[in-house]
Parts: sequence; structure tokens; C-alpha cells
Amino acid sequence: MSSQPYFNANASGPPVVQGMLVTNNNNYNNQATTAHTYDHRHPNHGVGALEGGELPPHQNIYEDADNGGTWTKGEVQPKRCNDAFFAVLFYAHLIGMAVLASTFAPQMLNQVAEQAQNADGQRNLLDGEESQAEVTNKFSTTLVHITTYLSSSTIHRRSLEENDSVSGVTEMSDLLLLLSISALIALPISTLALSVMIRHAQKLIKFALFFNITVAAVFAIGSLFVSPFAALSGILLLAFTAYYAYVVWGRIPFAACNLVTATTAVKANLGLAFFAYGNLFIMVGWSSWWLVTFTSTVYVLSECDSSGNCAKETNGFIVFLLMLSYYWTYQVVKNVLHVTVAGTVGTWWFVPTDAATFCSSAVRQSYVRSVTTSFGSICFGSLLVAILEALKSMVRNLRESEDGGGILLCLAECLLAFLADIMEYFNQWAFVFVGLYGYDFLTAGKNVLNLFNSRGWTTIITDSLAQGVLGMVAVAVGLITGTVALAIARGKGMVFGDELGASAASFFLGFTIGWGLTNTLMTLVSSAVNTVIVCYAEAPAEFQTNYPKLSADMRASWREAWPTEFRY
Repeated sequence: MSSQPYFNANASGPPVVQGMLVTNNNNYNNQATTAHTYDHRHPNHGVGALEGGELPPHQNIYEDADNGGTWTKGEVQPKRCNDAFFAVLFYAHLIGMAVLASTFAPQMLNQVAEQAQNADGQRNLLDGEESQAEVTNKFSTTLVHITTYLSSSTIHRRSLEENDSVSGVTEMSDLLLLLSISALIALPISTLALSVMIRHAQKLIKFALFFNITVAAVFAIGSLFVSPFAALSGILLLAFTAYYAYVVWGRIPFAACNLVTATTAVKANLGLAFFAYGNLFIMVGWSSWWLVTFTSTVYVLSECDSSGNCAKETNGFIVFLLMLSYYWTYQVVKNVLHVTVAGTVGTWWFVPTDAATFCSSAVRQSYVRSVTTSFGSICFGSLLVAILEALKSMVRNLRESEDGGGILLCLAECLLAFLADIMEYFNQWAFVFVGLYGYDFLTAGKNVLNLFNSRGWTTIITDSLAQGVLGMVAVAVGLITGTVALAIARGKGMVFGDELGASAASFFLGFTIGWGLTNTLMTLVSSAVNTVIVCYAEAPAEFQTNYPKLSADMRASWREAWPTEFRY
């Protein structure tokens, strides 16, 4: 290495980054040109972008002689709103949902209130004797009671001294206590898990494989007492799980290295967790809004009563659009976070000084880009998955209805589920390029596929060992918080139904909170793992310069796991 100004190599030579000339074994074109000054912070510059004039068309094309492929190295795109039509369409759909809610929810409220009051022989709430605010307040109180009833059935308090007596309904403060303590325990433990994964990634991956085999074995043993078909399914599951562990055992160092690098990047920019946890509140709010809109729209248009009896058949197309709305918004919220992580990890990869604090500029700027210039691309890709998910939901409901069923509907549901999984898998890689460089959705997808195909890495991106560890960590934290919630419930004498229900419900409540919060944090690591793989495929030299220890470990593990595909 030799010290140089801040340069970026063009296609003819080795990359020069952050003041250091870095050599590697990439197969660049043999074009004789000079290096140009490079600035990652320049709005029109990125990996492969050169300052000082436009490149000839051939100079940003890279060839892989061993695999016979070519790809265009990513460049940060000029700031513009990509796929703006889909962003406008998304906002228009939200406005439409607001119109539906404001139109039909009051109608349903009034009709339900009328029917309830008239059924009791009481005065009509709509005769002006009570204000609309009072009606709304009563309706809100009723919704709270109904929600509490549906979610937790009857919650009682039992004193420790009188084990056979029930003294009343559990106070909301006790329920909030369980939720709060579970969350307060889950947050630091899940954060600590990041450090554990950095230090013991290989051990955790091995443990996750053994854990899967153990679970499969327990299932197989239990299925022996159910039926011959269940026994056969259990044995096949155990055999497949054991064979999978055998096949991927040699790839553990590779997966561990990706996991360590991704976890290190997330831990250095832990402010990402703020947006991840914020997504939970957004989805809770959206789900509540959507549920009111969906219920009131179907209620009014189908001329239903408070008992659920409808005079008209529900319009299937309207139900499809409402389902599409829910899935689309869910996908958009999720993918905004994914793109934010990709942008942050990309900055951490190329410009460490801009992504090395809890609330670094990389985190803030990546989020702003994901909800502005890249938002249309996110809406575009998310809409494709949402359409498939909505169709799958409609087919499932039709199959499960009294008039539905049949092998054709079952096959259709399986096909739609398969297509949705493929589309979502494609999206997670395309959105990495969207977050890194600001490409529009179709260009991003094309570039990432060309990159992996040209390098022969299509098998590398299918490796999911790291995902198993993330899921296992979330379950482990959930078990801890569930146990604590159970202990608190017993200590305070809270009983959810009978004695068995008391233990199950309190444990499940704590487990759900712990698992949900930890799983949310682990989604950051999952997105970071995908970004690391793309960045390493595109710019291993920059990684070597900025993080030599991580780079050396990754290069060794990748060569060991993929000696044919990997030639750095």
C-alpha cells in the first residue's frame, strides 16, 4: 500500500480509497486511464462514481473472466424522486382510507348505538338528548371493553391468602405493569445479544442447528403417538433437519463472518433501533385504523346489523382493495426500515466516520432518503408483494368458506404463496441497491441480479444460517421475559381464567413482548447481513481499508466456504 490523496480507481486499476492505495485480485478492464478525485459525500458520487467529467460508457462496466459475466458497478444517483407515481398512488390510497373511515365509521357507530339502545327499551341516543361527544365517548368505552374481552377474556385477581376465591377484575395498571417490565427486560437483553453475537457467532450458529434438530426430534417422537401419517411426517422432518445441518456445517464460518460484520455495523449505529421500534407503534396504529375502516365499510355497504347479519352480499372487489391496502402499508413500513438500514450500513462500509455513533448522520440521512427520494421505489416493490398477499388471502377465505374448497383453490393458494415469497425475497436484495445508491426499483433489481449472476454467487445469497440465529435469539429473550411475567403475575395474584390459564396467559404475554421487541431489533441485523453481502460483492477493497481485521476474517471464511465462486 502507498499513501495517496482521496482517489477512486477507475475500471483500469486497483481501487484507491480514503488516502490508501488498495490492491486486490479483481479482474478489471485493461483500460489505460487516470484516477480522479473521489468524494463519497458529494451528492452525485458513490462507489464507482468519478469526479472531473463523465466516464466513457465502457469504463464503469466490470468483467469477471472466470464466470464470463459483466455487471455495472453501483453509483450514487442524482437526487430525484424515483418511481414518483407509486408514491403518489400510495398517498392517494391513504387519503381514500381516511375518506372511507370518516364516512362509514360514524354511520356504523350510530346504527350500532341505535340498535343497542332500542333493544334495551331505552331512549334513542340520536334524539338530541345527549351530545355527539357523549355518544362517541360511550362508543369508545365500548370498543375498549370489547377489545379487552376479545384479547384476554376475563381477567381476575386472586389473593395469595384465598386461593379459591376471586376478588374482582384485574386492574389495568397490573396489566400495564406486566407489559412494561417485560419491555424493560427485553430491551437491554436484546441489545446485549448483539455483543454476544459478535463474540460467539459460530457457537450460536452451531447451537441453532442442534436446537432445530432437537425440536424436530421431539416432534417426531410425539407424532408417533398421533397417527402413522403424523409419525412419517415427523421422521421426514427430523431427517431433513439433520441432513441440512450436515450439508451447511462447513459454511458456518462464512455465515458467522457475515453476521459479525452486520452486527458490528448495527451496534455502531444503534439509533436504527429507534426507527425499528417506531415501526411497531406505526403498525399498531395502522392496524387499528384499518380494522375500523374495514369493519365499518363492510358493515354499511352490506347493510349489516349489530349481530353480524347482513342483508346484502359483501362485494368481493371492495374486500380485495381493503386487504390490498393493509398489506401494501405493512410492506411499505417494513421496507422503509430495510432501505434505511442498507443506506446506513453502506455509509459505515465506505465512510466510517459518518456512521460511528448512536444517532449518526448516516442513520438520519438514510431514513430521510427512504421516505423522500426513494419512497416511490419502496412503494413500487411493496405493491407487487401486497397484490400477491391480498390475492392469497382472498383465495384462502374462499377455500375456507362453506361454498369454497377443492384442490384447485388449494393449489392456487400454494402458488400465490410461492410467488409472494419469491417476490419478497427479490425485494430484499433490490432494496439494498435502492438504499445504497438511490436507484429506481427496476434498475436496482436488475443490477443486483446481474452482479450475483456474473460472479456466480447465486448460491451464496440463499444461505440462511444467520437468520436461524436471529430467530433463536428472539425466542430465547421471549422465554426470559415470559418467565419474569409469570413470576410477577403469581406474586401479585393476577389470574387469567383458571389456574392453568393464569400461568399460560401471563407467560404468553411476557413472551410475546420479549419476542416481538427482540425480533424487531434482529430485523435490523437481517437487513444488514444482506447489505454486507452486496457491499462485499461490489467493494471488498474499501472494506479492507476501513476494517482490515473484519476483512481478513471474511475473506478467509468466504474462500473456505465458496472456493469456486469466491476469488478475491
